[in-house]
Amino acid sequence: MAGLAAGTIAAENGLETLMLRTGQSATAYSSGAIDIIGYPPEGLALKEYLPDTEVPFKTPSDGLRAILTLFPFHPYGIIGFGADDDKVVESVIAHVKESISWLKERLAGSCAALIGGFERNIYPITVLGTTKPTCLIQETMWSETLNANPDNVLIFAGFRGHAEFNALSTTRAYLENQLRTGKPPHKVGHCVLEISPFGKPYNISSIELARHFDHDGSMVDLAAAIKKHVDQLGATHVAIPPVLGIEQALQNKAELQKELGVEVFELVALPPSVPGFRLQRAMDRTFKNAGGTLLIGHQARSAIFKNDMIESVVAQSPRREVTISPKTVILASGKFIGGGLEADENGIRETVLDLMPVTTNLHPAEEVRPVYHTNVFSLSPDGHAVLGAGLAVDMDFRPIDADGVERAKNLFCAGSILAKYNYSLEKSGLGVALSTGLAAGRNAARMAKEVS
Repeated sequence: MAGLAAGTIAAENGLETLMLRTGQSATAYSSGAIDIIGYPPEGLALKEYLPDTEVPFKTPSDGLRAILTLFPFHPYGIIGFGADDDKVVESVIAHVKESISWLKERLAGSCAALIGGFERNIYPITVLGTTKPTCLIQETMWSETLNANPDNVLIFAGFRGHAEFNALSTTRAYLENQLRTGKPPHKVGHCVLEISPFGKPYNISSIELARHFDHDGSMVDLAAAIKKHVDQLGATHVAIPPVLGIEQALQNKAELQKELGVEVFELVALPPSVPGFRLQRAMDRTFKNAGGTLLIGHQARSAIFKNDMIESVVAQSPRREVTISPKTVILASGKFIGGGLEADENGIRETVLDLMPVTTNLHPAEEVRPVYHTNVFSLSPDGHAVLGAGLAVDMDFRPIDADGVERAKNLFCAGSILAKYNYSLEKSGLGVALSTGLAAGRNAARMAKEVS
């Protein structure tokens, strides 16, 4: 997301833009939801510091104000560096709000068209039967009317042989949550459908279902399989895992609703997910439509530095080595999942340009053993400090060294390679990637024009 946002905005500013990517990016393995900020960093209980702020944050604006008050070096805070002291918060909020509008406009009508806005966080249902705070989700994944009427009846529909979703356990978890909170609907059921995309009723993956449902006529069979359960339970809403298609999901949702006479929506899945793949494809097209060139299968390996500038970047593919001489470079290589950082018992390393990584406390991390920055429980409410490691940057998103000096004047970075935030804990991953990507892309584009 960070690289594509940066590359797209640079291309839209009239620059020749080349993106190097090894394969699918981390966006393709995401849930496909655009989280801005849901929870405070480091599992912090805010009551002591900001007693009037509710957690999870009701709106992205509430979350950003809390972040900027308590964590000024969070990547969102860096966006506001350079603004007058009394205008930092409003400057960041305006930038993030603009980023959301920018993304929605460019994905409108695509396979990953988005719904939601900056006015509130929304709480879609996940495949686990829980809800999560997020800002934007794909249009196939939202129901505006589900909670509006206490007489609504919801069915969770799963597929036999599809191990990525268990309709019964999801139904139980969701119903338990609804009874505890008292929110509608209170009538919930489940069903298991017999759909065999490739003639096998076992080991069916989400991507196989999605590809199957992209074929003409597939919705007729799916509607017939669901309809008897809808009629039996008197359902008003049907929730299914996010498999309605890759390119045709929106059209399939509309056709399914027409056939059934009820509202249908997809659940938010655990990564990797089909909606993440949709988002990747839609963003790739947006970048190319802006005039960008996407070079997949090439991994940036090193760079030649000269006079405080990057003179060239060397990229490696299985068959060739390519040397590129750009005016500016944006590093959006991700953290551990994306391969931008590596860690072992000797410490944490930045893999592409051998830059200095830092811990979440902004201390050099090159000799930090990751084991001492994790908790005993994998799903800890306090998160894992090692996930806050990354690169420290200046106000223009240039990575800096131990002396606080930028490594190269024409090098910028964005996304999860940045230090001081934990996207899995905060629910801020794609939001930080989008906002910092646009900021870094604009800074890089401005410098490229200046040196022309």
